[in-house]
Amino acid sequence: MRVRAYRFRAYCSNTTARVLKTQLEAACKLYNTLLHAEQEEYEKNKRTMSKNELRQLALDLRKKNPVFQVLHSQVAQQVADRFYQARQRFLDGLANKPKKKKPHKFLSLVYPQSGWRLSDIRDAGQGQKRRARLYLSKIGFFTLVMHRVFPENQVSQVCVKLYPSGRIHVIFLVEEPEGQELPSKEPKRAVGVDLGITRLATLSFGWALLGKPETA
Repeated sequence: MRVRAYRFRAYCSNTTARVLKTQLEAACKLYNTLLHAEQEEYEKNKRTMSKNELRQLALDLRKKNPVFQVLHSQVAQQVADRFYQARQRFLDGLANKPKKKKPHKFLSLVYPQSGWRLSDIRDAGQGQKRRARLYLSKIGFFTLVMHRVFPENQVSQVCVKLYPSGRIHVIFLVEEPEGQELPSKEPKRAVGVDLGITRLATLSFGWALLGKPETA
């Protein structure tokens, strides 16, 4: 299988943008809470938590703390995956020790499989561009400007990223069979994919794809 990323500009209401910002802050707090829990676990028992333990802890924290309940359950688990990945890179000698995240640097949320819906795809005037309506659970609706066609039934992850400038992009990560090529008359925009050992793939714009969860 080949991993391909499709990135599109997204637009939303001011209310939805505020909700997205609130959720990014909640995800950042959840990441830091998992980091603190991991540090306590190591100090007490001299062990690190497994991916499954971190994912379950994220769900437990979401259930108990109203701050984290704004997040979709799979988004909360993905935050745990993100911390697990950072810790493993440190243990493998590939990165510095994970540190407390600052809210203004936690810019993206990932919906692994559910919690999103793409609809109302239509042509947008002249040229190859189309518009579509994307719903992200717990956040709201976005209008996407889509300049490329992609296999919607092969999407494995959806990432929404809020830049400091206020610009929003949505990235669809698609697993395509080798040799599959979608017809297009427009120039191709390449996204590099670096396949690795500790991470399934690292995309050229900095987003990392984790491997399959041990138990979903």
